[in-house]
Amino acid sequence: MRATIIAAGRTDEHSNWQRWVLEGDWIIGADGGAARALEWGLAPHLVIGDLDSLPEQDRQALVAQGCQFVTHPRAKDETDLELALTYAAKAGAQEIVILGALGGRLDHTLSNLLLLTMPSLEGVQVRIADGEEEVLLAHSRAVVTLHGNPGELVSLLPLGGDARGVTTRGLAWALHDETLRFGFSRGVSNEMTGSLAQIEVASGFLLVVHGPQPEGQVEALVDS
Repeated sequence: MRATIIAAGRTDEHSNWQRWVLEGDWIIGADGGAARALEWGLAPHLVIGDLDSLPEQDRQALVAQGCQFVTHPRAKDETDLELALTYAAKAGAQEIVILGALGGRLDHTLSNLLLLTMPSLEGVQVRIADGEEEVLLAHSRAVVTLHGNPGELVSLLPLGGDARGVTTRGLAWALHDETLRFGFSRGVSNEMTGSLAQIEVASGFLLVVHGPQPEGQVEALVDS
């Protein structure tokens, strides 16, 4: 099962969300993210959260559509997105795409990125997407595969400590069983050399940020 979770973070109106939502996706609105889904012409199957940022008219429209609501008190220990991710994972989602999670408040953006390390998401393919960018988590016993074009940027950022045994394929500056140290910028701004790239990590967490080729880039890439 594939789930798309729509959060309420600030998103550019030209965010190209269509490329990430597939027919048949289980659409989940994380509180006010349900209102954004309606703006995009999507019909959420489920809304979860404390509903403090969902306008009443949107709530009524969703009720009329038969949308399911899972309501939590405002005084809670989890963000609405964390609740949505936990619910989707427990329901058996094997792939999750998160939209609307990278803009707005900085604390929310950072928290949303760190949610990728939740133990309940181990074994689930999760990506946070915004426009042409995507963020995934590479960790031990898993391989992250990226699809794109030569010249597209790929940054590898250790989380919570050093990422050891990092091996890459299809990137201009290849790594072979190497260590990326936490707090250092060595993994920033690598580049795809073809249509496919893969990242493996023996131990630790590695945030993988995949984005478009910078405008005006003219350097030729040599497949390493």
